[in-house]
Amino acid sequence: MTENLIYHNSRWRYALLTLGGLAFVAMGVFMIVTEGKWGLGLVSIAFFGTGVLVGIRQLLDSRPRLQITDEGILDRTLGVGLIPWADIADAYVRSINQENFICLALHNEDEYVQRLSPLKRKLAGANSALGFTMLSVNLSGVDLNPEQLLEYILKQSAATQMPRS
Repeated sequence: MTENLIYHNSRWRYALLTLGGLAFVAMGVFMIVTEGKWGLGLVSIAFFGTGVLVGIRQLLDSRPRLQITDEGILDRTLGVGLIPWADIADAYVRSINQENFICLALHNEDEYVQRLSPLKRKLAGANSALGFTMLSVNLSGVDLNPEQLLEYILKQSAATQMPRS
């Protein structure tokens, strides 16, 4: 491969999530103004308002979410930096609630896990309980065929594992 493949967040997905959040914030305001339900209204405003802020942040974020290069794979949401092809021992697709993940089995997984924040380390540990690997590439919000990406990852990984003559 001679060019980098760069994937960004789906703007449509985050636009729809933001609009949905705004609708629930409006419903929270409506509950307070018309029915005097302060508790439920404030909870709705706080929870969905946070979702709106996250959605807007994602909409405005123009940084690449996923980069596939000759050197390896970089998933910005993982937070471990570039994972070289040679470090990938195996991979498989796992789906949960129609969201796809590429689970990466790494030769030196602990080295990458140590790069994570304490919170992300705990979340990575929870991944194992769900049948994932500690480090999995989240494909939600990225327009990419998981089976094709898996095939490419396995091909690139195998090519770097072969002894060179």
